[in-house]
Amino acid sequence: MRESKDIAGVGKDSDKVYRITEMPAFKAEKWALRVLWAIASAGVDMPDDIGHAPLSKLAEIGLKALAKVPFDIAEPLLDELLSCVEIVTNAGTRRLIIADDFQSVKTLLLLRKEVLAMHVNFFIQD
Repeated sequence: MRESKDIAGVGKDSDKVYRITEMPAFKAEKWALRVLWAIASAGVDMPDDIGHAPLSKLAEIGLKALAKVPFDIAEPLLDELLSCVEIVTNAGTRRLIIADDFQSVKTLLLLRKEVLAMHVNFFIQD
């Protein structure tokens, strides 16, 4: 079963709740490989001890590394992260997000970071 979790929006979106659901494994692997190729192609150096970093640190490292990739390559990867996000309506149902579901850039950045964290947990060593 895929992992899901609810995240509250921030700032102007603080009255909203978003549901993040993990990508299916096949899709997540392809996404991760595309990210790794993009980062490597951009010449970004990754820390040697990345496998020992806590989950939140991995997400931060990943987003910083993607920031060094040319935007035209990084944009579809970042957008694909948001494909894991639904909005929870006032009635308790969920639907795919649309641009009007966001008033705060901070909410978008938080959601991308949380989705990324959810998908990099396989790096964590026991």
